[in-house]
Amino acid sequence: MKPIRFSIILALLLSSVLFVEKANAQFRVGVRGGFDVISNKLDLNIIKAKNRLGYQVGPVVEFISPASGFGVDAGLLYGRKEYKIDDKEADISISDFDYISIPLNLKKRFGLGPLSPVGIFISAGVYGDVKVGGGKVHIADVIDDYKTKNFIFGLNAGAGVSLLGHLDVGMYYRRALTDKYGDEHFSEDIFQNKKNEAWSVALTYFF
Repeated sequence: MKPIRFSIILALLLSSVLFVEKANAQFRVGVRGGFDVISNKLDLNIIKAKNRLGYQVGPVVEFISPASGFGVDAGLLYGRKEYKIDDKEADISISDFDYISIPLNLKKRFGLGPLSPVGIFISAGVYGDVKVGGGKVHIADVIDDYKTKNFIFGLNAGAGVSLLGHLDVGMYYRRALTDKYGDEHFSEDIFQNKKNEAWSVALTYFF
């Protein structure tokens, strides 16, 4: 994804923020915490430790128009990506990847009635991950280690339910549009989470 294309998408979303703000949107601040999972099945197995690949936590803001339920949200999340190597005998190691994620999404809230404590939301947008540290791959007999790029760009989408007007429980999909490693000869096929995509489950509390 070229930087200019990222700038265009970001500008469009920021324009949406200004539009919603002018429409007397409700502004709220919250805290989000969640973890990545291998399986995207909606059952209790999703919270087992073996399914967790990493986590994200940090503050979020939301602008929502009370009249239409349409708006935007954004976050500043600290994240860690954990890795597992399929081949136990492989002489290879990789450090956990720490990053700051900045998601910016269009969002729509649906009410289930004027007196209902439950609602539904959907969101879609872009994110940028800024490397903090880690993510280095070391392979035996290879002099140079492989290092992750300092910036990763992608698309994300989410859906879930809101409870009592303050708590969002959602499932989110992330798809990277840029390669994590710059070396074109490097293959991530040995990793369990080799795909440039992830599912996560998260809780967001708005004050």
